[in-house]
Amino acid sequence: MRAEIADDTQSAEHAATFPRGGDYVDLRENPRALERIPAARQYVPLRNFLAAVNGADSVFSSASASALLQPPPAGSSGEGFSFSSWTSLVFAETALNFDRDSYAEIVARLKGLLERDSGEALLATLRISPCQFTEQARQGYCLNIQLWAQGNSAGQAEMRWGLGLARLQQALLFSARALRQRQRGA
Repeated sequence: MRAEIADDTQSAEHAATFPRGGDYVDLRENPRALERIPAARQYVPLRNFLAAVNGADSVFSSASASALLQPPPAGSSGEGFSFSSWTSLVFAETALNFDRDSYAEIVARLKGLLERDSGEALLATLRISPCQFTEQARQGYCLNIQLWAQGNSAGQAEMRWGLGLARLQQALLFSARALRQRQRGA
């Protein structure tokens, strides 16, 4: 899997708000609320990913999630189908959301873990973005993850995406454990 890091902390273009309006669902507090997220109902890998990253063993809370299949452009050849998902994550421990270094540590570790898998069919973009935390009336950061998978067919692209999402989930939870251990040692 290819992995790219983008640091948009100085840009307002990718700024987010947490929690995000009326469509926000706190999956840490209410795991059954997965049913209210259309993409999670439609795609089992996304459902499993969201359940895991919002679980008790995770340091994350999801802010938003979506998924999309795109057919190849007219007249193209090769692996033209793409399947992608977007997920925004914040730390469940509020104080970490104002520490850019915690996000930088997570994305660096994620990039290293994800790139252990070879293959050009998957690309993960790990983007540290500014985020306005409404309950604290303060600006901090969030992690936006976009995962793309390519395939010769819609089914192949979706299958590759699902496998890539499972790999991303493992890497996130492993990285979360390492961050938690570092915090305990500090």
